[in-house]
Amino acid sequence: MENNDVIYPQPIGVGYFGNVYDQFRGKVKEAFDFLITHQTGDLIGVFHDDEIGDIDLVWGSRDENAGLDHIIYKHVGVGKDFSTIDEARQVIEDAICNGVKIKNNQDKAIFEHEGFRVVVRKNLRDKATGTLVDAKKKWVVTSYDNNVPKSDKQSASTLATPESDEGGRAVASDAVS
Repeated sequence: MENNDVIYPQPIGVGYFGNVYDQFRGKVKEAFDFLITHQTGDLIGVFHDDEIGDIDLVWGSRDENAGLDHIIYKHVGVGKDFSTIDEARQVIEDAICNGVKIKNNQDKAIFEHEGFRVVVRKNLRDKATGTLVDAKKKWVVTSYDNNVPKSDKQSASTLATPESDEGGRAVASDAVS
């Protein structure tokens, strides 16, 4: 193999959110970039908390109000919780790594850091049926700025998703706010 050959992550299986990858453990920026590019997937152990364990990052679905797709659509953009995707990434990482758990029960954990919150589910249920799919899956559901009242934020339907291509797909930004 030549030095300039690119090795693409290979899935280790298929799960509820699409292909499952374990190559992004602790690689937050790479995980965000991968999901934004592929717009599907379940990345195992992107985050870690000593008490909770590994926390996955999933593309999810804006329609199901869950995962990175939901966070970008609802919470990133002018007048929303985060001005850029990179700001959202940094806040989520800071909250999980440096924040405090303001709630931690068998169903979910809420991390808070400087007023920003990250909600982590501690199981996975099928949205349509409510059936338990995975009782041990820990994954980022959403993140938002709790400092700003909901009434002061722009709704997802009034603004276009930031940093999107012509097809409406999210694209990563190089600037960190």
